Amino acid sequence: MNPVSEPINIYCDGASRGNPGPASFGVAAFSGNEDVSLGRFKNDEKTALFTIEQKLGNRTNNEAEYAAILAALNKCIELKIEAPRLISDSELVIRQLQGRYKVKGENLKGPYAEALRLAAVVKPQLVHVPREKNQIADFLANRALDTP
Repeated sequence: MNPVSEPINIYCDGASRGNPGPASFGVAAFSGNEDVSLGRFKNDEKTALFTIEQKLGNRTNNEAEYAAILAALNKCIELKIEAPRLISDSELVIRQLQGRYKVKGENLKGPYAEALRLAAVVKPQLVHVPREKNQIADFLANRALDTP
């Protein structure tokens, strides 16, 4: 992989209405250290290097969170992005991937193992942020859920 010269920040969020219920995820990647506001993003979505939004069917919120992380890691491999900041408001998923929390749910063991496998290639910095710092990925996840 060719390291990218400027930092890449990839925001990931999963959504589930009902938990479990209809679920989706959103991912948005930006280069550089600038914080892009949701308003600016909505005005020009091309400010993002890439975005991904996808419906998942019925899943739990944590399954949707892992789906977002897996999509981001796979996109990094596809685009040869190494060592991005992978940012999520899911404390559970970030702490599990950091090895700080145990993975207890059987439904999360497969996605967790796959995320670790991909992370060994991509080498991301895993960052937990408050929900209000993850508005663009949240917007994309909800837009995917609301799209017929």
